[in-house]
Amino acid sequence: MEGKTKFAFIGNSHIAYWPLESYFPQWECRNYGVPGEGLDYVERFHEDVSDSYVVIQFGTNDIYHLNTENMDVYVERYVKAVSAILSRGTYLFCIFPRNDFMDSTAVNRFIALLNEKIRKKIEEETNVVYLDVFDKFLLNDRLNPDLTIDDLHLNGAGYRILVHTLRELFCKYKNR
Repeated sequence: MEGKTKFAFIGNSHIAYWPLESYFPQWECRNYGVPGEGLDYVERFHEDVSDSYVVIQFGTNDIYHLNTENMDVYVERYVKAVSAILSRGTYLFCIFPRNDFMDSTAVNRFIALLNEKIRKKIEEETNVVYLDVFDKFLLNDRLNPDLTIDDLHLNGAGYRILVHTLRELFCKYKNR
């Protein structure tokens, strides 16, 4: 009998707090999520996960260090870091929306632009499957509070969006 399909989840608190065993009992999941981390963590990630499918989500913690002048350099580093992780197949979730100060939606407009640049580069230069759930998390251009526990970290409803998207696209692309 063949063992469970192996998955390694890499990223920030959205990954770290994801109760993977509850949502994916059919998979052998390893959680490499670390709250507060971002691109630097993914760039220095050196665990051997080559026998696994990899799911990555990060970037939210890097947003306030970015602007239109350094965005393209960040995108280059981001895609290079994701591509450097050897796996059976890689699934990259977009950077999730977040709520900015004073009910502003400027941060989410910036994240949407950043995600578009990342998506385009991922699709043009890699075999990584890009999972765009950005709009599913929005309500009036802000992170939907009904999908979070604290206006940032996901609750069960938020994680169910990720689970549905990942399962659907894994079935579609697993033999890619």
